[in-house]
Amino acid sequence: MTGSYDLSEFFVTDTVYERRTVSPEQPPEQPNARILYDYWNKRRAMRAFPAWKDIELIDLWRIAPCLIVKDVIDGGKDFLNRYWGTQITMRAGFDATGRLHTSIYQSQPLGPQMDAYLEVVSKGLANTVHRASSFISGREFIYYHSLNLPLGENDNKVSHIISVIDYVDS
Repeated sequence: MTGSYDLSEFFVTDTVYERRTVSPEQPPEQPNARILYDYWNKRRAMRAFPAWKDIELIDLWRIAPCLIVKDVIDGGKDFLNRYWGTQITMRAGFDATGRLHTSIYQSQPLGPQMDAYLEVVSKGLANTVHRASSFISGREFIYYHSLNLPLGENDNKVSHIISVIDYVDS
């Protein structure tokens, strides 16, 4: 068989990166994100966001494999992974529980995922990110949506970020 072939489908490039703020008017659309967002809203009541002590991971058992909980270190200079779900371990190829964000990606660009976390910390707002895992060597083919939500004792300071991943399976 002769002819020309389009080989572009065999090469993955990180051309997808979308980030947006989440609000009641524009809630997340993905299933895991919607479960976490609705739970987070109930737990925050009239506050800007709930505290970490208001979250019961057992309540989120259906999406727990896709959850990440980060402690905010020094106002967002770094993040400690308090919880790293098993589905994320499988897809990322490593378990980052108890590890600092900067140590995990020290040889990789911190890029947009760090920017998304810093937006949550500095503005106290939820956001979603849609992108490829290009920042993890050998995982560039994995695409996902991430919902990142602030947690804190008062409405002025974010002490934790809780995130959930919805993977895009092709």
